[in-house]
Amino acid sequence: MTLAKLNIAKALLFPVLVLLIGFAHAVQAQTAIRSDFDHDSTSFRLDGAHLVTHCGACHSRGIFEGTLRRCADCHEDGSTVVATAKPARHILTTQQCESCHATHSFLPLRRMDHIETVGDCVSCHDNQLAPGKPVDHPPASDQCDSCHLTVAFSPVRTFDHSGIVANCVSCHDGITATGKPAGHLQTTNICEDCHRTNTFSLVVNFEHLQALGVCSSCHNGVLATGQGASHIPTTAECDSCHNTTAWQ
Repeated sequence: MTLAKLNIAKALLFPVLVLLIGFAHAVQAQTAIRSDFDHDSTSFRLDGAHLVTHCGACHSRGIFEGTLRRCADCHEDGSTVVATAKPARHILTTQQCESCHATHSFLPLRRMDHIETVGDCVSCHDNQLAPGKPVDHPPASDQCDSCHLTVAFSPVRTFDHSGIVANCVSCHDGITATGKPAGHLQTTNICEDCHRTNTFSLVVNFEHLQALGVCSSCHNGVLATGQGASHIPTTAECDSCHNTTAWQ
């Protein structure tokens, strides 16, 4: 065999040799973590990523008795166990990692258990750590749980109008929230002059300053009280004789 052919043969065999060596090392590593010991007898079942974790990562210095069992005992800075710790930007939670994470991988989350969270909703729902208020959200405080549930943003559980005293129409426009119905009296959009925030139907009082059009457009005996049967015959508008505080 010529020197050139020998060099070609070496070049072809080298990658194969590297793969064989790597496979041998992998087999050796897997063999090193296998054991006939029934780990389920310790009340700490090996599953997910723990199945391929070397024994020495948890049983440091060859000590088996008293090995840490809680996720947070291992997955924290300064632990004697070699494990990935919670990142600095992790949302504020209790130490019950398994309530959200699975053992096969930290992400994606198995579920999000809000019972384990600490702090206000907005500490996470700030559009960085987690979805926050969209740009078209009605003006409101950051106390999300005043209106929303933890299972879903919509439908809204209730809307807490506390602190909202004006500009109702910025939300009650018929799109973002219920607006004036088609049969509503002709008025301006200053809803709060007549309505309360807990219900539309119970009008606190009717503020005639917000009314549009002539008196008879409402006081026609259908929308509002009109001329009585004993009223003197007239075609004049109501305000020619009456004021808005009382008929008489």
